[in-house]
Amino acid sequence: MITKLHLHNIGPAPDLEAEFGERLNVITGDNGLGKTFLLDACWYALTKRTWADNKPFYPSPKVGKNDPPKIEYTLIGENGKEAKSQSVYDFSAKTEARKWKGKSGKPSKPGLVIYARIDGGFSVWDPARNYSRDEESDEVMPSSSEPLPAFQFSKSQVWSGLPEGATRLEDIVCNGLVRDVELWSLKKNGAIDLLQKVLKEISSDDSEALEIGPSVPVGALDIPTLVTPYDVIPVTNAGAGIKRVLALAYLLVWAWEAHKRAALERREEPTRRLVLLFDEIEAHLHPKWQRVFLPSLIKVAQTLLLKDNADSIQIIATTHAPLVLGSVETLWDNEKDQLFDFDLEDGRVELEAIDFEKHGSAEHWLSSDSFDLPSGYSVEAQTAMDAADAFMRQHPDPPKAPLEEMNAIHAILRKALGGDDEYWPYWMPYHDRRAAH
Repeated sequence: MITKLHLHNIGPAPDLEAEFGERLNVITGDNGLGKTFLLDACWYALTKRTWADNKPFYPSPKVGKNDPPKIEYTLIGENGKEAKSQSVYDFSAKTEARKWKGKSGKPSKPGLVIYARIDGGFSVWDPARNYSRDEESDEVMPSSSEPLPAFQFSKSQVWSGLPEGATRLEDIVCNGLVRDVELWSLKKNGAIDLLQKVLKEISSDDSEALEIGPSVPVGALDIPTLVTPYDVIPVTNAGAGIKRVLALAYLLVWAWEAHKRAALERREEPTRRLVLLFDEIEAHLHPKWQRVFLPSLIKVAQTLLLKDNADSIQIIATTHAPLVLGSVETLWDNEKDQLFDFDLEDGRVELEAIDFEKHGSAEHWLSSDSFDLPSGYSVEAQTAMDAADAFMRQHPDPPKAPLEEMNAIHAILRKALGGDDEYWPYWMPYHDRRAAH
């Protein structure tokens, strides 16, 4: 688990600081202000300084050598104690691999870390497979037999395997969804049952619960099917939203099952810590999925993966969707959870921890501090109502209001609003005045 993060002279602002909740963290803010960057920094801190999708941070040309970029962070590992670390950018280093240099005490194992990236890819850090150190240093120990520093899946590799196109069995880190689902079904080793349970839990409702069906031949491959309320289709033919849900469910099960096997080989207990990073959790999802997805993800981690045996389950997710925030109102715990918002103040990007308040409907969330919109109306409708409001304030007595201007505003309102819109009663006295003429 990550508890604190401080970014200095790297990213969208000279300094960004965050103190994370131990369970659920939701980050809002306009596009381009740094939400994904913050998740990438969390990944870096949690995974012994590896880069999500192998894309390192670079300082702005404006940053000088005398005040180098720093990434400072605090983790809680298996021992339950906080461990502080930092990495400093070295402008004089000759190779990219040595640009970021860090010092810390004995390193922490924050648990199994899974990052669902916005590009449809995933990054996975397994403490039983991606962790190598001696007892006094947190430097990765080079060895020809060492595994990858982290598992980085492109969108296609989630389905076809990692690395894609490997010719030797020992080079195949992951078979991919298409082959693994078939293998799990044949082996009946429990993985396919776990996948079915995960899919059912994160489905929008019981009437449309996702279910894996029998495989069907498609070309040279046997492709698993997806049982839908209207048909049975190959999983490769599913829509974008369903594919993202399938990919997440598969990666969760694959990462957990692979971790348990690796821990058994090392004669260790599986981790009881899980960190999920999720960029734009609502991406491709219909509103009915947005209303249930985040609470369901918490339940999946708690009851299906760690089976109520967790020391720590932490989720850090970004969102643009008011329905996502509304979905966690009943489970929000101010002692464990934290809401953040990126904002632009006087030309500077700022990250603020804000109090979580229940707003009820999605429209009320839109006008909250997380989204800062005047309402849920279109720009044209809001402009029309603002004009009508100004007119009514200026002319509070409808019989004395100028008729020509009133007619013009009424025409704009009719074009922008539906006939049963809740705004019409406010305008009705002026509408009646028009009708009288």
